Amino acid sequence: MKSTQLFTTLFLFAITFSFSQDLIQTQTLVESNFGLIYSFDRSDKTIQGTPYIIDDFTPARVSADQNKIFNLRYNAVSDQMEVQSDKNTIQAINRNIEGVTITFLKDNKTYQSLNYINEDGIAERGYFIHVNSPDSKVNLLLKESKKFIERQPAKSSYQETKPARFKKVDDVYYIILKNKTAQILPEKKKDILKLFPENSDKVASFIKSNKIKVSKREHLIKLVNYINTL
Repeated sequence: MKSTQLFTTLFLFAITFSFSQDLIQTQTLVESNFGLIYSFDRSDKTIQGTPYIIDDFTPARVSADQNKIFNLRYNAVSDQMEVQSDKNTIQAINRNIEGVTITFLKDNKTYQSLNYINEDGIAERGYFIHVNSPDSKVNLLLKESKKFIERQPAKSSYQETKPARFKKVDDVYYIILKNKTAQILPEKKKDILKLFPENSDKVASFIKSNKIKVSKREHLIKLVNYINTL
């Protein structure tokens, strides 16, 4: 058991170190060319939906420059926070700046750029919403996402061609422990207990006595808040 825990700790440390080496840290807050590669024809007017959580640019503050109001929108396909410049060109906030947070003024919705391990086990950096206090030792996060679905031609004369579209996919919960790298919160209770080996009995008892359902947001908040008291 100890050797397994040690391996996990060393593995996550290696990931965190790799991020610090591979991500280019720069003080440039807004990137004019952020290297976005589109897998679709942007001029195709038949595409349904958009890659954005909210289509319109909305006033927001960026923690790295609190004196300025930016017009931003979140591209949930490219995982970029797009900026509307004075010249109406599209730029992006540099998400590699450590600790950068973005708060939309209309609804006080706040995103933070963080290192994480995606569903395929690949190290990335992207935007998350804090579900509990970001100052907690264990953080519960939410990741919003959309995907692009290619045009699907009719297979027979009885079917219709389905146009290309952007589809909102289910939000995914992540958790940050001591290593500062976000990882997907397991969907099974027994796998959640493995994240807290020193307090697994207490966490298991809390889950049982409070009838915690890990599929419910309010239950997850309650669980993580309890874990932060241990």
